[in-house]
Amino acid sequence: MATQTVATKSKGPIFDPGLCRCCRSIKKCRLLSFEYEWSGKKEVYSDMFMDCFGLLLSHLDGDSKESCICATCVTRLRDACAFRQQVLQCEDAFLSAKLESKDVDRKLEVKVKTEPVCEMELDDEMDDRDDLHEAEIEQKIDINLPETKMEVEDGNRGRRQKMKRELLSKMHKLREKLDRMLEKPVADPPKKSKASVNKKKKLSIDHDHMVYANAVTIVQNSYVCPFHNRISNYYCYYCKDQFLNPNELREHTLSHDPRDMFESMMENKKIPKIDITRIDCRLCDVKIDDLPTFKDHITNVHGKKMYPVDNEFLKFRLSTNNLTCTECNSVFPYFDMLKKHMIEHFGTYICDVCGACFLEQNSLRTHIKSHSKVEANFPCEVCGKNLKSKYSRYLHIATVHEKKPTVNCYKCEASFLSYALRNRHLIEVHGDKRTFPCKLCDKVYNRRKTLMEHNRRNHLKVYRHQCDLCEQRFYLPSRLKEHMATHTGERNFRCEFCDKSYPRLQSLQEHIRSHSNDRRYKCNVCNSSFTQNGSLKNHMKSHHQGFEMNSNF
Repeated sequence: MATQTVATKSKGPIFDPGLCRCCRSIKKCRLLSFEYEWSGKKEVYSDMFMDCFGLLLSHLDGDSKESCICATCVTRLRDACAFRQQVLQCEDAFLSAKLESKDVDRKLEVKVKTEPVCEMELDDEMDDRDDLHEAEIEQKIDINLPETKMEVEDGNRGRRQKMKRELLSKMHKLREKLDRMLEKPVADPPKKSKASVNKKKKLSIDHDHMVYANAVTIVQNSYVCPFHNRISNYYCYYCKDQFLNPNELREHTLSHDPRDMFESMMENKKIPKIDITRIDCRLCDVKIDDLPTFKDHITNVHGKKMYPVDNEFLKFRLSTNNLTCTECNSVFPYFDMLKKHMIEHFGTYICDVCGACFLEQNSLRTHIKSHSKVEANFPCEVCGKNLKSKYSRYLHIATVHEKKPTVNCYKCEASFLSYALRNRHLIEVHGDKRTFPCKLCDKVYNRRKTLMEHNRRNHLKVYRHQCDLCEQRFYLPSRLKEHMATHTGERNFRCEFCDKSYPRLQSLQEHIRSHSNDRRYKCNVCNSSFTQNGSLKNHMKSHHQGFEMNSNF
């Protein structure tokens, strides 16, 4: 069983490990109902949930490791509370500004007096005004001036005009302040006709649509090759045929007419990956090697519409050997490595949880699922095996129980029960060479999938399965499960010959060799043999110091 550590500090108790009620992670946590201190302020996380979201969390009584919250969720909760406070402050400022404007309008209320004014006096008053803007304002607003004793006695029109100007100046300043707070222009723009508004709306095309329209025009009128990929396999964009050789992919793609198929096959205007090894013009015989030149040609010679945007799609120059980045000329041995590098140039989809960046929205969606860690919940109705998706369950039933061939040959119409059978067919029927050497080391494999797994594990370091309690990552979920035993103390791998048990399967397999007397680790100095590599190392230290250990296994 796991040992629970409760560290009591001046700032509050810490549970290690504890169950976070917000993300279901098992890691170092704090209590939801305890008062902690942060940046000189007191905070109770359960109260913060109630104030910010109106959530009343249950079963928070007592110091329980099940009533906790991890540091990551605490940070997100603080951000949410700070954002809520910011919104409330801005709302208060907005309401205050509205009240202030109402007070100004109330002070500047129109009052019409039935006092006879001679025509000459009115002309003098108009002459004393400074500009036409003030005249327009005074036509709409008659300022209620305070009647001082001096005005009553002397009737000094000049002083009255001076007071008007002062009040007008104050009014302008208040209006400008209010407009700045509401982010509106001080003076309303002149109203435009409905026809001009509709014309402007018609001409305004957003950036995404321009990129989409350019991509369609380029693919339909050139010999660029759109494609899909999975790992380092290339797939035809139109019929999904699989190719290992990019030359075969380009030759096959010429059998499809992009003018009939490309635009209708674009999924939600998703821009595909494009091979630009050959561009050239489909409408004439001109040879063109780069996209800017093609854009100028298709516009000036053939009158096609091209919008002033760049990077309509991800550009590649596919080759059978090393691949070169079209943006910075960096060289990569595998397409996976080049695609990972392209994130530095075009990565726009960012994970809100961990900040990882991706080229495609589908890749981001797949990555986000790894944070939720939802257990497989699609059991097979025949044998009860739990599968991770409906499609995985379908493949399992079709191949294991119904014996249906689901693996298709991408060079003919044949189908097979497994990839191994298809590979044998490719060798015997189509003459394929099924040896795949690694370009970064001396390993050679007879299956491309095995080579790709070796590449991702040893060279790309694609470790997607991370331990919640430490920083270690693993390529396979089974390795992560074995690693978790080092935290929990569980020993689930028991020897069938004795009572010993081990936390890892590899440790058990090494132990079983001691029962079978499988002495595969031999000393290259004295030819002594051992069942475990650790025993050989101890032998070298105690008997052959100074010699380099070289296991013959």
